[in-house]
Amino acid sequence: MCYPLTRKLLQKICPSRQEGGPVLKFFYLSDYPDMTGERFEFSSNGNILKGYKYYIGNKENKDIVIFHHGFGGGHNAYEDLLHKFAVHGYLVYTYDNSCCGDSEGSGWWNLSSSLADQENFFKWLDTDEDQKGRRRIVMGHSWGGFTAVNGLRYKVDKVVGISAFNRVITMITDLYKGTKILSPLILSAQKHYFGKYGDVNTLGLLQNSNIPVLLVHGEKDDVVNYQKIFLPLKEKLKDKENIKFYDVKDRYHQPYMSIRGQEYFRYLNESGIALGKVKDYPPIDYNLLLEIDEEVLNNIYSFIDEK
Repeated sequence: MCYPLTRKLLQKICPSRQEGGPVLKFFYLSDYPDMTGERFEFSSNGNILKGYKYYIGNKENKDIVIFHHGFGGGHNAYEDLLHKFAVHGYLVYTYDNSCCGDSEGSGWWNLSSSLADQENFFKWLDTDEDQKGRRRIVMGHSWGGFTAVNGLRYKVDKVVGISAFNRVITMITDLYKGTKILSPLILSAQKHYFGKYGDVNTLGLLQNSNIPVLLVHGEKDDVVNYQKIFLPLKEKLKDKENIKFYDVKDRYHQPYMSIRGQEYFRYLNESGIALGKVKDYPPIDYNLLLEIDEEVLNNIYSFIDEK
């Protein structure tokens, strides 16, 4: 069969592990003295995946936010955002997917892997004493937004998908130019290696669920394309009363960031600084780079806080 060959081909054009770029630093628990982090781990397809439970003060009587990270690194790429949800009063569960961050695994090649990891996480979560009797809000960005929407398969109370895509095969062929001609082979390999998760269509999950969902998307998003992906999804789901859509003006792929923070992030990437292609550059302004749009965040709070 051609499945191993297809997998090897994709592994040649994508990093074996997702651990961030060469220049932009991640932030960690030690950068937030007011936040407590308790490590946890679970097994997924032979790998040990590692994560944290983050909270401020006492963890008792807090509802939980389960946060799924995006492509390119682990959960530490979102540490400042996770801190915000902890400050707001949630017990935040987050972990690194297989082949990402602190978790085990190598030979990453397909976005479907996060769904197998998610299934094993929820199996572990059901055994964890801290989650018992609490509301579960599942949230994520980009790859994590796609994963978060797939949280509708489990016992959850609300879902927030930020910059979420609909199908893995579409994102792979968009990310890796020249692979579109191989779509049938890639899709077949996905189904072979990931079974029921090989070709998930989140539209079907959303159509068949009555769990409250908030889908957040930047109107200028050119990664998970606003025009091509979000608007058609919005049109097909317009009659679903449990689904809310939040179109954020003048925002790209990170709609929770401020406009100037988002523009600065794009400058660092487009100039080559973030990719390590520029030798001499001014010190990176991390206060600006991490600047969150409080209005966007407050709208997300309003959705998840309502019981």
